[in-house]
Amino acid sequence: MRRRALAALGALLVAVGCGPSTEKPPPEVPVLADLVDYRTGLTMLREGRADEAISVLTRARQSNPRDPNVSNALGLALLYKKEYAAAVKAFGEALRLKPDFLDARNNRGVTYIEMGRFDDAERDFQAVLDGPPSPDRANACFNLGIVYKKRAQWADAEREFSLAIADSPEMLRAYRERGLVRVQLQNFRDGLEDFLAVLKEDPKDVAANYNAALCLLAVGRRDLAVRYMERAATAAPESEEGRKARRFLDAEQQRPGSAR
Repeated sequence: MRRRALAALGALLVAVGCGPSTEKPPPEVPVLADLVDYRTGLTMLREGRADEAISVLTRARQSNPRDPNVSNALGLALLYKKEYAAAVKAFGEALRLKPDFLDARNNRGVTYIEMGRFDDAERDFQAVLDGPPSPDRANACFNLGIVYKKRAQWADAEREFSLAIADSPEMLRAYRERGLVRVQLQNFRDGLEDFLAVLKEDPKDVAANYNAALCLLAVGRRDLAVRYMERAATAAPESEEGRKARRFLDAEQQRPGSAR
């Protein structure tokens, strides 16, 4: 779950870049100074320097309390630190300043998922989807799919992941999650297609390799399943999927009639 949360956080970060200058700064203009702090804070967060980012963004918020982008960035840094209540407060502050700030609403929904507050998360994601068309829709669909998956609402989760893929065909995490849901629905052939779509772009994805193997076992292709188990065991031997794949391969060697 931690790896998924970090991946979701990385996808939500705005691609901005502005670092501190080594030259003597010009006379300070308050708005410009706040913008530099805001961008520097995001850069620090992307580098994993969350404590420094929080410090910078807190100062930026104090000097320019009406900028919703600063509060949103502070919320992301607090989410990274698992300070969920404070993150929710920061995202809520951004939304009070800018009620149609869809990025902040998506981010707050992700925080609610981490807190187990699935109803609140669903409301935030649905608010994004009920609004005008925007680039945030694909993330909202994906995140709503995660909510439904955690509730074991498999058909609803499959629908939302499919909508995310329709909006953003390059979203590999949506293919992976839809594949996992389709396994739960015992739709192994379509699940296999999803995992293969992930592996086409990332052949070492351990979860996709392992679950592709499970789908192949379910449809009677044990010969191919062994190959994907080998890839999973090699790609990430210390991961949960890698260890399961190794146990499968060890057992496979003991099967009567096995050529291995």
